[in-house]
Amino acid sequence: MDLGSGNNMKNQLIISGAIALALGSLSACVAQDPVSLEIGNNIQPVYTAPDSYADHRNQQQLLETDDGNIAFTDHGSGPVIVLLHGVPTSSWMYRKVVPLLQDDMRVITVDFLGYGSSDKPEDGGETYSAAAQARRVQAVLDHVQVEDHALLMHDMGGLVAWEMLAAEPETVSHLVVLNTIVSETGFNRPNLKAGAVTRQITKAYTGALTSVAILENTFKTLGLTGKHKLTEAECFGYVAPMREGSNTALYSFFTTLDSDMLSELDQNNDEMLPRYQGETLVLWGANDDVLTAEQIPILQERLNIPDQNIHIFDDTAHFIAEERPDDIAREVKAFVGIGD
Repeated sequence: MDLGSGNNMKNQLIISGAIALALGSLSACVAQDPVSLEIGNNIQPVYTAPDSYADHRNQQQLLETDDGNIAFTDHGSGPVIVLLHGVPTSSWMYRKVVPLLQDDMRVITVDFLGYGSSDKPEDGGETYSAAAQARRVQAVLDHVQVEDHALLMHDMGGLVAWEMLAAEPETVSHLVVLNTIVSETGFNRPNLKAGAVTRQITKAYTGALTSVAILENTFKTLGLTGKHKLTEAECFGYVAPMREGSNTALYSFFTTLDSDMLSELDQNNDEMLPRYQGETLVLWGANDDVLTAEQIPILQERLNIPDQNIHIFDDTAHFIAEERPDDIAREVKAFVGIGD
């Protein structure tokens, strides 16, 4: 059973080979029982750094769409920046970044359909495509009356960002790229094919005990360097929303992430990304063995990014928002010309 990307043994060892969360140890999450987590729908000017996932969810709002409710946060004032998460994460990943930006910027985070606090319909296919997710993010921005904005993405969030840029490049003032999907080159992608095996793997991400085991192995292998550990509450903030039924979205993502899709992505981005006339900042964890820094030259050529706008962080892995929130906030504010 080929679960990796050929020579990349790490991908074979982590079952799904997924671009995934990185927690130092998730064993503390095993004892956590499912909890009732409510959307607060509270419109507050300030996002309070959460002590728990319930605290985070209580600060989210909901937008009803034809496909289901989309959860988002909207805090701070000033130039707008929209933060897009990856797979299998949620806006919880940005809980450390939002408080550092909101004094100078209006910060919006969105949970994609199938993830976080957003609805998780069981129908797959086009429902979970990057283009459909991009339309829902745009619906949130229309709802909160935002036009021009900066756009920050991570991991699968890059696929959504590229769709947004293709549709309305003139609305994006600044682009901030964390370790994300750019091209098949330099991407040691998972090789999960449609069928029963992949359904069992993605279902395991949502099981009360199996979710912890899979994520723990994935996180240790890919996501964080050894010096970084998450607390019990932090790790549960990743596990809890997965247990609410993210398996269909995961199955759709993994089974469409093949060479044909990436070849089409390369072709579309070669044609569409040069239409974007704004500036781009790249912040990349050097120790990411799945989304490697080999992708950066491709991105640099497509978007004409100067060398001074590329920052590669040593001793940092895939989940740069966990390890480098202060650096992200500082670089973003300098990039858009605000703050100190």
